[in-house]
Amino acid sequence: MAMDSTSLNFLLILLLAIALWAFIIWNNTRKMHKQIKQVAHQQSVIRNNDDARALCRAIHLLQPGVHAGVDYVIREGGPDGKPYLAEWLSSTPQPTAGQLQEALEKLSNVRAADDLADLRKAEYPGIEEQLEAAYEARQGDDTRQKKLDARITEIREKYPKSDESL
Repeated sequence: MAMDSTSLNFLLILLLAIALWAFIIWNNTRKMHKQIKQVAHQQSVIRNNDDARALCRAIHLLQPGVHAGVDYVIREGGPDGKPYLAEWLSSTPQPTAGQLQEALEKLSNVRAADDLADLRKAEYPGIEEQLEAAYEARQGDDTRQKKLDARITEIREKYPKSDESL
């Protein structure tokens, strides 16, 4: 049985289409694998380096929709030995060095306020102790409540809240 030229042409076109489809799948898989490795590396850098984590948070503060390893790349070992924004791959505007510095300072202030809040919490009297003192005060004996209030006032003065954290 002999194949006519139309059937042969159809078969060649079909094989060419299959080869093209296989190439596209292979190329996309290769790109995806490369991107997964890049994201994994970025996560490792961010997880193991506090400065890189702070830089990532600053970028996220300025551009909430971008992701490390996909939209930007952070590399370690900048001129000052710290991590730096090496590549900006996103279509959104890249933050300037000044904007990043401002965001880092803002995050630093928030962290300092959080640290003070943690210190306050650690020294505050427990909820049960405060509830018992409140109950005793309602029953007419407010000595324990006054002592707790004085202790809380002392802790608040020791670790004041800043206006920025309010």
